[in-house]
Amino acid sequence: MDTVRAVVQGLTNNYRRVRYLASVARSRWFTDPEDTFEQISLSRAWDYESELERQRHRRVLEEVACLRGTANWGNALELGCHDGVFTLDLASRCTHVMACDISSDACARARLRCSALSQVEVARLNVEIDTFHGKYDLIFAMDILNYVYGRDRMLGLCSKISAALERDGLLVITECRLAHYIQDGWFRSWVPAGGDIIVDLFASQPALRLVHREFHPDAGQDVGPHYMAHVIAMYEKNEEGGTIGR
Repeated sequence: MDTVRAVVQGLTNNYRRVRYLASVARSRWFTDPEDTFEQISLSRAWDYESELERQRHRRVLEEVACLRGTANWGNALELGCHDGVFTLDLASRCTHVMACDISSDACARARLRCSALSQVEVARLNVEIDTFHGKYDLIFAMDILNYVYGRDRMLGLCSKISAALERDGLLVITECRLAHYIQDGWFRSWVPAGGDIIVDLFASQPALRLVHREFHPDAGQDVGPHYMAHVIAMYEKNEEGGTIGR
């Protein structure tokens, strides 16, 4: 019976992997990401004001404070600002925050939320194809990397982020762990997916040095159907590390 159960589970996981790869192919080659995220924003599908999301944000801020102190953190670039909830947190700690999102609706909401803050600038940006202007003391890439499909594109974005960091800059990533059958898939070298795989890929690049890693929640397990466990990771720029590898 155990053997039959294992075979059935294996077949089920393979079916799920094929479905996932089909969705990746569709998203990479046949879907307009700007339209996709515009519809997500308009539908209000993501709630970054929920208690679990706010807990994760607080953990990020606490750990950055441990690494950078409680004084002003300088200039920050936030990739994927959505409606500006986390942007507000950064604004009270930074000289200037460049908050970016691919969705014009999300940018409008972030701009409205932060309208009283002169140190916040909001701009529409496609992280894969648009240029990052300037250098930043901190870059936050939170909940966006699972939507970058393919090792080539992921490493391309990693290179852009590294180049935009100041000499002693800090990169902060948070990403959903995703189901084990995706993270353990044979395709993970070509299609990095899930927080664990993505964090390891960034950590393997000589231009970055991993300085912190944790799960949220601590156990690393999903909390019901509406909150997936995350990996929180932080990297310092490694000036002697060279370029991003393939």
